[in-house]
Amino acid sequence: MAERETEETEEILDDAYAPLLPSNTRATLPNPFISSSRSSSFTSSLSPANSQRGHDDLTEDDRTEMDRLKLLTIFVSLYIGVFLSALDGTIVATLLAHIASEFDGFRNVSWIATAYLIACAAFQPLYGKLTDIFGRKPGLLFSNITFGIGCLACGLSSSLWFLVAARVVAGIGGGGLTALSTITLSDLVPLRKRGVLQGVGNITFGTGAAAGGVFGGWITEWLGWRWAFLLQVPLIVVSTLAITFALDLPVNEQARDGENELEREERLLNRVDFLGAFTLVAALVVFLIAASISGNQVAWSHPLVVVSFLLSVFLFYAFVYVERFIAKEPIIPVELLKDRTIFGASFTNWFMTMSVYSSLFYIPIYFVSVRGVSETQAGTSLISNFVGVAVGSFGSGVYMRSTGRYYTLALICGVSYIFGTGLISTVGLATPTWVVVLYTFLPGASYGALLTITLIALIAAVPQEFQAVTTSIQYGFRGTGSTIGVAVSSSVFQNVLSSSLHSRIRGTDAEVIISRLLESVDEINRLPEFLVPVARLAFLDASRSVFLLCFFLGIITLGTAMLMREHVLHSTLNRQG
Repeated sequence: MAERETEETEEILDDAYAPLLPSNTRATLPNPFISSSRSSSFTSSLSPANSQRGHDDLTEDDRTEMDRLKLLTIFVSLYIGVFLSALDGTIVATLLAHIASEFDGFRNVSWIATAYLIACAAFQPLYGKLTDIFGRKPGLLFSNITFGIGCLACGLSSSLWFLVAARVVAGIGGGGLTALSTITLSDLVPLRKRGVLQGVGNITFGTGAAAGGVFGGWITEWLGWRWAFLLQVPLIVVSTLAITFALDLPVNEQARDGENELEREERLLNRVDFLGAFTLVAALVVFLIAASISGNQVAWSHPLVVVSFLLSVFLFYAFVYVERFIAKEPIIPVELLKDRTIFGASFTNWFMTMSVYSSLFYIPIYFVSVRGVSETQAGTSLISNFVGVAVGSFGSGVYMRSTGRYYTLALICGVSYIFGTGLISTVGLATPTWVVVLYTFLPGASYGALLTITLIALIAAVPQEFQAVTTSIQYGFRGTGSTIGVAVSSSVFQNVLSSSLHSRIRGTDAEVIISRLLESVDEINRLPEFLVPVARLAFLDASRSVFLLCFFLGIITLGTAMLMREHVLHSTLNRQG
């Protein structure tokens, strides 16, 4: 088994080549997704002469094979970035109490986590097109440096809001670390073998997300919460140096005759769709902030929430209008979503990520509030889920590499995800812990497999010129889905919990007790002994409501996965075999 995995890894490395400069005689691939009125100018702007993807139709003799050690260095550096980005998304879970205590800001401390996630989700969609223009390597260096500066600033923060701002900076870089690792690997590895490496990437991301809380808690107890951020800086420096010296990608577009470097940079800047980028980021930020505060800090009907959602709709409309009728080179060609596979893969990610993040957030809460276990024990309940993600991600990659197919596997995974979330929704007061842990494996494996499958399907559905921007689309849907999922599930949990508590607890002190329970799970341990079972039943009602929401979202996920079509997974970079 070990020899087989080694051989597979060596074959992948053998098939990975450094991109070369494009041939000027190469014909432009047709774009079936854009109306004829704009097809010529739009496709011209993304043609190989203007794109980093220009090596795709070169023969084997025209390519330069990368040194295996050098290529392995690149992979490791990319995975370091992915790991740290995921780690930073969950690391604050065990830091919030300490940070709130130091800065006396308990009411606003949740923004430390929210700011990072919103920045990641809002800026991820930009990286594909921007690195098509300026190159992958500058984009990776920007992401690494920005993330490193953000982590350093977090460790040196002197106030709560300075820390929140630093988390925004880290989030901008972190979004690029995850999106560009996927895009760059697609530049280097043939599509059919791409799934295996994407599986490794998903495992790395899952490991980082799982380790975040544990690492944060351990470092906080040992050195203090600031070092949880500061210790990431040396690793990101190593990643930056590796990319600087090992990733030898060519300049995406050389200077034209009689053009100096400054004029070349100015011409590249003129290709950037600044208006599209602004409207997209603004729409996502407004929408995600509204989703984050709705049902938690303020009611869904609060004027601030209503106005924010309406403003985000207007900004999304403005973005679509700019991309379709104004931008010469759209940040995201919205016409791509007319394709069934791209539409299906994108929304499969959206609904599935909503469901997954909701369950990951509330399964530990179920163990703490209903089963009365410690936070550490509750955290270990998710280990089987992350093991499932690893098995599903890598297994689906191996399957696609062996068969060149993905559609049937996607439907099987969709059904198994529904079955797994259905099992979780049946848990009760006396369900054995090992049974609940076993239940979480199946959704994890299905999720890991679908993450890999939808990415490969999405890339396979478009000409290679659009490979980067379609990857950005997936990360945009995934990032917003996670934030929306947690916001909606939190609102459902709180509303059901409040209703259940009011129906079960009565008396003169009922409102005081209910108010305390709605604020903190720890209040269960401070209740009179006869009220503890009553409170646990109310929390069980609330937990089940979230798990049923996850089950319902799983059904929608299967429906959107069915929209995808089977596309050829080529075994070569030039998609000729």
